[in-house]
Amino acid sequence: DGSVVPTTSTILAADISSSITLKNSNTYYMTQQVFVKSGATLTIEAGTTIKSYRQDASGKAPTLVIEQGAMIQAVGTASSPITFTSVLPSANLPQRGTWGGLIILGRAVITGTGSSTNDIEGLAAGLGTYGGNNDA
Repeated sequence: DGSVVPTTSTILAADISSSITLKNSNTYYMTQQVFVKSGATLTIEAGTTIKSYRQDASGKAPTLVIEQGAMIQAVGTASSPITFTSVLPSANLPQRGTWGGLIILGRAVITGTGSSTNDIEGLAAGLGTYGGNNDA
């Protein structure tokens, strides 16, 4: 029913601008779109769970966005997976707007678009830019 009340230390901020590690001893919560900013690394330990609430008042589902120049280090295992899910009980799922996904914005060449960069639908202009000229 989404009635779980997380502590402030386990709610992921809208902007992650310095490197952080999500520990598997906690459950973390997303209440909005979360952006890992250029220069920051988000490390997620094996066995960590991240739960999201329903979409916000503007209709945006909680989404984890790794911006160009940011990094994510997340290596789960079969016995200790990293889990992204909803706070809603599994009996109420699937339900639209409870998890927007994980978006990694790279700098690789975009083929067939006629542009070197593009923006992800559903993110504010300039917050979802991907593409470039680095296929490495």
